Amino acid sequence: MAKLLIIDDDPFITESLKIGLGDHGHQVYAGHNGREGVALVHELTPDLVIIDMTMPVMDGLEATEHIRRDSDVPIIMLTAETDEDDVVAALETGVDEYLSKPFRLNELAARIHALIRRHNWNATKIEQEIAQIKHSLMANMTHELRTPIASIQSALELVFASASSEHFDGQLRFLEQVQHNTHVLNRLVEDLLILAKIDEGLEILRRPFSLQAEIERTIRKKSKEIGERNLVVYNEIEEPLEVNGDTNKLRHLFYHLLDNAIKFSHPGQTIHIWTQTNDDGDLQLVFADQGIGIALEDQEKIFDRFCQLDDSDSRSYGGLGIGLTIAQAIAKAHGGEIGVRSAPNAGSHFILTLPIAEADWQV
Repeated sequence: MAKLLIIDDDPFITESLKIGLGDHGHQVYAGHNGREGVALVHELTPDLVIIDMTMPVMDGLEATEHIRRDSDVPIIMLTAETDEDDVVAALETGVDEYLSKPFRLNELAARIHALIRRHNWNATKIEQEIAQIKHSLMANMTHELRTPIASIQSALELVFASASSEHFDGQLRFLEQVQHNTHVLNRLVEDLLILAKIDEGLEILRRPFSLQAEIERTIRKKSKEIGERNLVVYNEIEEPLEVNGDTNKLRHLFYHLLDNAIKFSHPGQTIHIWTQTNDDGDLQLVFADQGIGIALEDQEKIFDRFCQLDDSDSRSYGGLGIGLTIAQAIAKAHGGEIGVRSAPNAGSHFILTLPIAEADWQV
């Protein structure tokens, strides 16, 4: 049984349909003009709407436009008009089915059943996709959180087992490992928090800061990974360059672009970071690596949330697949964007474009 709403100014049609569709097991309500019908959609949240095209106060096309602003409820339009332009206008406005008067009750009932079945199938498919995303997120989170936690626990056990002044240097190395993995955990938490803020809408507060100093700060934050992979990172940004932006949020962006370059570089390679201007005079910050590169067909999807180009259990590269999503969202919140130039086995250039902007406040 479905909850149906009929919007028609002809009382004979509304009463006939209430009886006929009621006999098919449906719960039927009626509105007698477009404005009343729009209000009833919000009040009743029906499973399907049957609406007449020609009505007083507000016609069917205008009512459909209002309904479509915040509802995807299936809509069948009834009309005595058969003009092709009317049909096109109805479909473009958001009507799902178009039925000419006079019509057979059995045909209308069949169309109602088909539309609701199709709508429910789409809703189920969306729910399945959401469930899959949640499953992937939880699987990745479990993997990413478990690794640093296990390392912290093992390091602490060794520190406590060998606690003495004679073993101070060894204990210090273990404690440094604990500190590093604590930073990894903190970064994961911060990423998830900023991801939630992205969904709500990022607020940007611009102030001037030294781009060279911030990039240098980011390189220091990643010094352990840089050293472990025997990489060399060149900060080629000139010292006097200042940018107006939200420093705290841009730090997330810089971190993820450098992290991405480190993660996909081969040991012993170099990473270069420099600035340039485009034809519009906008500042461009370039992170260039010599790593594995990205195929052309994958270059758009890498900014998708939870994207893992290698999603196998044996993948070599960690992460939740949200770093570039966060970076792109922060760039767009500043009125900019991140582009990529890359090819397999030829390295990648990630290019952050930031339009010139005034500061909201001074340091």
